[in-house]
Amino acid sequence: MKRRTLLLSIITLLLFSSNAWANEKESTSHIRSYDSGSLIQSDGSFWLWGYNQSVPTRVEGKSDVVKTFSNIINEGDLVFSLQDHSAWYVPRNNIAESVKFVPLEGLQNLAAVSSLNDHVLALSSEGSISYADRLDNGNISSPFQTLSGLDEVANIDSYYEERPDYEERWIFLKKDGSVWKNTKALQGFEPISSLKDITAIAKNIALKKDGTVWTWPKEFDKNVTPSETLSVSQIQALSGIKTIKADRYSNLAIDQQSRLWFWGATVTGSSDNTTYHNENTPVLLTGVKDVKDAFFVERSILALTTAGNVYVASLDGEKLSSNAPFTLLAKNIQSIKAGPRHVIMQKADGALWGWGVNKHAQLGIGDYEFLYSSPVPVQKPILVRLNGSPVPLSNGAITRNGQAFIPLRSVFDKLGAEIAYDFNSKIANMNQSKTEDHSVSLEVNFKTSQTKVNGKAVKLTNPPFMVNGIGYLPLRLLSETLGAKVDWIQKEDTIEITTK
Repeated sequence: MKRRTLLLSIITLLLFSSNAWANEKESTSHIRSYDSGSLIQSDGSFWLWGYNQSVPTRVEGKSDVVKTFSNIINEGDLVFSLQDHSAWYVPRNNIAESVKFVPLEGLQNLAAVSSLNDHVLALSSEGSISYADRLDNGNISSPFQTLSGLDEVANIDSYYEERPDYEERWIFLKKDGSVWKNTKALQGFEPISSLKDITAIAKNIALKKDGTVWTWPKEFDKNVTPSETLSVSQIQALSGIKTIKADRYSNLAIDQQSRLWFWGATVTGSSDNTTYHNENTPVLLTGVKDVKDAFFVERSILALTTAGNVYVASLDGEKLSSNAPFTLLAKNIQSIKAGPRHVIMQKADGALWGWGVNKHAQLGIGDYEFLYSSPVPVQKPILVRLNGSPVPLSNGAITRNGQAFIPLRSVFDKLGAEIAYDFNSKIANMNQSKTEDHSVSLEVNFKTSQTKVNGKAVKLTNPPFMVNGIGYLPLRLLSETLGAKVDWIQKEDTIEITTK
């Protein structure tokens, strides 16, 4: 009887009560750390989004995550470590699959992860290197094996080297400032004797302690057999550099005066007609000042200033001039985490905002619009509890116009309701009939928004909707007249449903 009464009460809340959250002030952020596709709350709970999860969704059974590493294997993939120092992998390269968690055997005390072509390398906090093969589907094999001949490593990076075929090249920065490379595949390692007192590496560039930047070629004359010994040279235009960044085609540097430098490739065309135009001489970009950090994202440069402003400049064109225009993108930003095609930015108030490609819900906003050219707010993580216990959700709760919506099968499954969905008609039916005299039914047509309770049509102020095949119903907040109590605990971003 209690379950039947609660179900009817929740349906009543869904349909009739007023919008009680619309005038609520934004709650304080509870985010302890975040990445480009996941976050950890201050209570230790782990949330992720992207692919099947269009908004931040709480991960059950993984409440002791201490660190995450995103976009390591494929875009959207995630590696994370737990308090027990174990490492786990979340492959996200198949939109039809639910979230999977794969233990990475042989890894402990993870400090960094990098992948390229055939291999995945992992760096431990002690400075040792382990490796695993990449499978044909791009995922990681297991267990990891320790690489001999390398220790006291501080950082790793990788790039392709054309000699004349593409070779997998790994660079290792040791804690003593020396740089090492693999000789072929992962069969051997040797120091690059001309690189000493190095503080940072990025692809085929290295930053010395004295602020100079050094580089070596990635391409070689196909008619000449290249030597395995790297020919390292200083980039004369750069001095007093404190930060270097690089992707596969281009490079950035920030100097002691917080000025931004660029060299490498700009882009014209797309798909099979994409052309890269290389400029090896660094260009001082005068369109932005006081740069704190910078990123390459989806044919663009993003620059975060010390004042918390984010500016964007396009890499489209045959050349990037010194006075290339930078456009203000966002204000009050304290940090940025970048994926290959999008960024997640955290504002001073702790709120997360996304920008860029959203094809696979990378921005966590609750839809799959391909691109957002202006920043949009990442959906706040909302916990749903039933009688004090978290309700596992296939996808997180979504708020629209100050109102919460929950996935169709979430709370109703917990209450023992039978749920049926017709994919052709887009009609969902929920039935709870513990006794013959007290049955409850709810029918929702997601095409027309027509809704019936016990066979009677009702009018909805805010209709249900679907996101990526998941039906959402509005959960309103006011009535307690039928025995159920539904509260919005603002300071905890929690919906509390109580039957007691």
